[in-house]
Amino acid sequence: MNENKRVLRITGSGNAQSSPDTIVITLTILGEDKNYQKAMTFADNSVMKLKSSLINAGFDEKSITTMDFKVKAVNKYVKKSMEEKYIFDKYEVRHALKIKFEYDTKKLARCVDVIVNSMAEPNFTIDFEVGDVEGMKDEALKNAVANAKSKAEVLSKSAGVTLGEILSIDHSFSEVNIYRPRTVRMAYDGGYNMLEKASASMESLNVEDIKIDANVTITWEIK
Repeated sequence: MNENKRVLRITGSGNAQSSPDTIVITLTILGEDKNYQKAMTFADNSVMKLKSSLINAGFDEKSITTMDFKVKAVNKYVKKSMEEKYIFDKYEVRHALKIKFEYDTKKLARCVDVIVNSMAEPNFTIDFEVGDVEGMKDEALKNAVANAKSKAEVLSKSAGVTLGEILSIDHSFSEVNIYRPRTVRMAYDGGYNMLEKASASMESLNVEDIKIDANVTITWEIK
């Protein structure tokens, strides 16, 4: 950029918002035992039973995928007299699954009901998403450019100058803001009543729009 040029630098802001169209449930099934094979078998059986129940409830098998799978030996700290050491305690098998389907609160309630009654006792979260995030980003950018241009026109007219060519454009997205609620977390706390009530309330969820903010800084030559 020519340092002798007179310039006008304006930052415009814009946003785009959309109702969520996708529900993603992530859950973790845990198998624990001193015997490796028993820990694996429990986790595998729990996953297979849960998948089978979901498919029987009308969910597409392809919508149920594995996110993560870990097996580790867990040690525990032991102190006897003057001796301190870690000894083997158990094997821990963690199988993380993801269930993804279109936004439908009745289907969500049905899915949560299957999970609650699976007896696998997984902890799980429910996320609300938008499929076309890139489209939302494009819209937010267009709005931010329009906002910057509008500001520049007002300022240049007020200052008695004329906008010339655009010398540079810089843009950034703020964090995606998701409201009420982005994530619903469910965990077994020793009782099923809480979760059964939670699954019954899924149909009444009213999730606010997902919003993306964008900032665009445009530099014009002024004459």
